[in-house]
Amino acid sequence: MNQRWLLIGLMSLSPALVEGSWREHLLLSPLEPTLKGLQAATEQGRSTTRPRLDTLTFGRDVIVETSLYDALLAEGIPACFATKLETLLGEFMATPLEFSGSERIQLLWEEDRRQDGSRVGPPRLSYAGLSNQAERLEVVWPVANKGSVMLFKNETLLDTLQLPVLGARLTSRFGNRRHPVYGGVRPHNGIDLAAPYGTPVITTAPGRISFIGRQGGYGRVMEVEHDTGAISRYTHLSRFSPHLVVGDLVNAGETLGEVGASGVVTGPNLHYEVRVDDRPVDPLVQGRRIILGEQPTRLEYQTSLYEVRRRLEQVIGTSSVTT
Repeated sequence: MNQRWLLIGLMSLSPALVEGSWREHLLLSPLEPTLKGLQAATEQGRSTTRPRLDTLTFGRDVIVETSLYDALLAEGIPACFATKLETLLGEFMATPLEFSGSERIQLLWEEDRRQDGSRVGPPRLSYAGLSNQAERLEVVWPVANKGSVMLFKNETLLDTLQLPVLGARLTSRFGNRRHPVYGGVRPHNGIDLAAPYGTPVITTAPGRISFIGRQGGYGRVMEVEHDTGAISRYTHLSRFSPHLVVGDLVNAGETLGEVGASGVVTGPNLHYEVRVDDRPVDPLVQGRRIILGEQPTRLEYQTSLYEVRRRLEQVIGTSSVTT
């Protein structure tokens, strides 16, 4: 009984301390360690509760007759790939994807599996090639811990994806600005990207989910810790992707949630931050360089395409690869 009243007394005297403890537990739970936590535990010889996982690589070659979703579902391929590809390719095509029955799609992806064969976390695409008689579109995801998603058309690099909302309008940059709600000049620790309510929000680089929840004026927040120790933060979300949990590995281009207006905002937008040692850096300058690495040359981009094609050939056989 005395212990109970002592706990209640401590909570009433120091709610900030209690709240801070909960926040620390959410961010660095021993059941869901971050990359740094896993490394530290290994170095000190302590075991973690994360199960032993095997990373398996899969590849398929599929004819698309009606819809991409139906084709993948019929072949037992994760149907979430259809939405992801339509979102990415739709950014660079003037018209929506339409299929005449002669298209082929080739996919290469990875899954983390427990020893009993059950999957942990979302499947991670490495390559998608969509071809018909006229052209070939290819999407290549980074295989290292840095890099952005690359899109090729007939082996020519179209573009790379370096922002977390496709087709968004940059409405506020990093640095001091007049706050749109509270007024007065204040530091703006990230960038604001205006987009319609419900627009997908995607990861900018590979990493591990380190936080999912609410944070004051930020509203609904998801954070990703990257191999460098930097954190990318995605805020004001309307909803989180239901298949993601803290501790999941995600590749660049993974859908984290949707644009919303949670927290303190004037309308639907994504506030995006990159933090190093818990200090904000400009996501368009230092942040991009830290989590994406140095900008590759065109030759390096082309080499990435040929390398992932080679991996695809090893998985599904050279006779199935169209170029």
